[in-house]
Amino acid sequence: MKTAGVVIIFATLTACSGKKAFTVSNTTDRDIADLTKVVARVLVNQYLPDSTLNLPVVAKNEKGTVLPCQCDDIDGDGRWDELAFLCQLKAGESKKVFFEPVDRIPDFPKRTNIRFGRMEQPFDEVSGDLRMKTNDTKFTTSVYQMEGPAWENDFVAFRNYYDARNGIDIFGKTTSAMILDSVGVNGRDYHTLADWGMDILKVGNSLGAGAIAIAIGDSVYRVGNCVEGHYRLIADGPVRAILELTYKNVPAGNRVYDLVHRISISAGDRFYTSTIWMNKLQGDEKLVTGIVNLHNVQADTLSAGEMKVIYSLGNQAISGEMLGMALLIPAASVVKMWEAPAEGTGIVSTHMVALKIQANVPVEFGFLSAWENQDTLIRDKNHFMDLLKEAALKQNITGCLKSPFIEAVIGSEAKQSANLQ
Repeated sequence: MKTAGVVIIFATLTACSGKKAFTVSNTTDRDIADLTKVVARVLVNQYLPDSTLNLPVVAKNEKGTVLPCQCDDIDGDGRWDELAFLCQLKAGESKKVFFEPVDRIPDFPKRTNIRFGRMEQPFDEVSGDLRMKTNDTKFTTSVYQMEGPAWENDFVAFRNYYDARNGIDIFGKTTSAMILDSVGVNGRDYHTLADWGMDILKVGNSLGAGAIAIAIGDSVYRVGNCVEGHYRLIADGPVRAILELTYKNVPAGNRVYDLVHRISISAGDRFYTSTIWMNKLQGDEKLVTGIVNLHNVQADTLSAGEMKVIYSLGNQAISGEMLGMALLIPAASVVKMWEAPAEGTGIVSTHMVALKIQANVPVEFGFLSAWENQDTLIRDKNHFMDLLKEAALKQNITGCLKSPFIEAVIGSEAKQSANLQ
């Protein structure tokens, strides 16, 4: 009997016009729209007549139509490592995909975007700036367009405060267009509703929309203040966008840690994915993330296959609209959940979740946002539950940990990329 809780994606070799077919299958009773499938280069090469070609590769369906796709250089060595392409699968459906080297990948509608720009003309992209050590928004606002890097797709956008606060905020979108490049410049105020949407979340001293912290015993320390913090743009294409935030010597009590926070967002998803590496561990630490709770909206949970979903739904957007937020976490990673205090000097007003963490082994979770002004149906909790279940399925099969490239290089190239040597 098929279940909605498990999606199986597998590949087979099939002869078709002399080419080998990569088969993608959905064994569940749920249709999957805009599934981002990621295939490592080493696997793609098995489907090509000459694996030595140093060319980009496209994915084609059985009719020969090129699917929206991109080739991404994950480790920054100048050679692409992963092919990402979009496909749609009905319940129980299998599709054959063919890989083909090309001189140039065609242009596709851009459905993901990363923007880290300066506030002053010519509003150039930021590269190489160290994370600011202030926790005062007036300093960050004067330097960076949205106080730090921001990422979006056709449903939602998020931003990171590039300073010691290291919070994550939500921009609600009412358009599927990519809008971040112009948000917050030339006097545009993203705190008031515009034709594209607005900043919809008050973060304060909470963990906002999936920011991270370190727990040691009963103490929790925000990740943000560090000796040295960096930003790296990995990919910015039609299918997915990826950025990386690194933190060296993060203080936690009388200890220090190094962390890498890789963030990715794919077309058609209502969530982004966090993948986190951490070292200098002593064995008693936990990674912590959470959902802001400034409006006393109760958190609840549901299970979807291998995923545990922690969510809240209520009138908690900044102007009182209905806003649903959720963490999508592999159930085996969850240690405990609790509520941060409403007041205090540390992290407050947050639905907190502690996750297992091992040295240089990535921890992964997704963060989802659904806003009433973008989707009026979320006023119905049943609709929101359906969105969560679909997102949990997609997170389970499309997250960075499902990448064969990442699995192959943990402890080597990925470790070097994460600056954890």
